[in-house]
Amino acid sequence: PFRLRRIALVVLPFALLLVACRFAGAAAQAVATASAVLPTRVLATPAAALTTSNPSPTAPRPTPASATPGIAQPSPTAPRTTAFTPTPISIAHPTRTPEPGWIPDRLVIPAIGLEAPVEPAPLTLVEVDGRRVGQYQIPAYFAAGWHDGSAPLGVPGNTVLGGHHNIYGEVFRHLEHLNVGDEIRVYAGEREFAYRVEEKMILPEKGQPLMVRLTNAKWIEATDDERLTLVTCWPYTNNTHRLIIVARPVSG
Repeated sequence: PFRLRRIALVVLPFALLLVACRFAGAAAQAVATASAVLPTRVLATPAAALTTSNPSPTAPRPTPASATPGIAQPSPTAPRTTAFTPTPISIAHPTRTPEPGWIPDRLVIPAIGLEAPVEPAPLTLVEVDGRRVGQYQIPAYFAAGWHDGSAPLGVPGNTVLGGHHNIYGEVFRHLEHLNVGDEIRVYAGEREFAYRVEEKMILPEKGQPLMVRLTNAKWIEATDDERLTLVTCWPYTNNTHRLIIVARPVSG
């Protein structure tokens, strides 16, 4: 059993980034061992699901139009990406009443032949191009990272796991082949938690307006329902999009 620790945090004007994509360039080498960046994120009110306007991921079992199984996937024609430029924004970690739960330590996805360890991914503040930004430090080897501040297993909330897809062990290399209906199993020691994929999204990120990027990032915010969210970049030859998988507990 684990008591979830939530830390209130309000920072201006920080950018909060998810570390799970390839981050090239001198700035990345200077600031992060995991050295990769996912989208800019706001953690203010966990109240909206992803659409192109006013989303609401905390609403019960949201089904945004972009989350349908038939996803239009742009052709990955560009070479491997260069670094994204993070945008300074205000962020806040919502404070929550501690709840019992279990710390994830292993991830199994039979449909894509994945079995990998899960390790904590702490949130740290670093300097990128002269700006202070928050980054989740995803393991720089074959392991998924459990986002600091996301829910533990077995309690209401959003359990978020991030992983690299084209560097550092490529733990989420084949996540793009996961489909709605596939099963995901997460373990805390010998205790198993089973989930079924309900939503799969490939969302444009690179070069998008700030509001689009913030909307994308709301998928990793706290939720009232129990869910598992997996996050990485797409495609393998670039990092122009975000691949987000949302799964919910298998009843019974």
